[in-house]
Amino acid sequence: MSAVTGYVLGYEDGRSAADISRRNREIVDSVFYGQRTVEVDQSYLIQLQQLVEKFRADSDHNFDKADLFHREALEWKADADRHEAHAAALRVEVVALQAQLAAARDQAQAAIAEERALHQTTHEERWGLNLFRLMATWLIEAHSAGRSDRPEFAELRDMAKDVTDAIQRGNPFRGYRDEPEKKARLEMLVAALDRP
Repeated sequence: MSAVTGYVLGYEDGRSAADISRRNREIVDSVFYGQRTVEVDQSYLIQLQQLVEKFRADSDHNFDKADLFHREALEWKADADRHEAHAAALRVEVVALQAQLAAARDQAQAAIAEERALHQTTHEERWGLNLFRLMATWLIEAHSAGRSDRPEFAELRDMAKDVTDAIQRGNPFRGYRDEPEKKARLEMLVAALDRP
């Protein structure tokens, strides 16, 4: 056997041993580890690398966007906090203004009530003075008609004198507004003095 033939046969045996060893390893990997050897085309690996690069670029882009959104969210939160503080200050101011308004309203209502009471008093005093003037007129007319000797004349005169005394003491005459029985009696006296 020549040296070349021996080498080739030995190479084939070595190759076969390498193939057998590789196949044995594939079987062990497949059975025990679930791995199997596959052949992959270089273009497929290039596509996978390009896809990984695209995912990496997308991931970087998404991270940058998320970071931008986070910064904007922090700015919005800071703005919201500032607006909330401003709103709280405005609420305090509104409460103070409402208190001032309520005080001014109460003061105005008190002034109106006082003015109304004064007006009512003035109106009642004017009414009382007009009634007193009428009482004097009725007395003069009854006296002129010759009816001054009647008891109704004397009673009407006494009522007029009581009014005069009250006015001189500083008490206003309100025309018997609070004394309906005296007002009714006055109307009866005037009607009696009108009769001939």
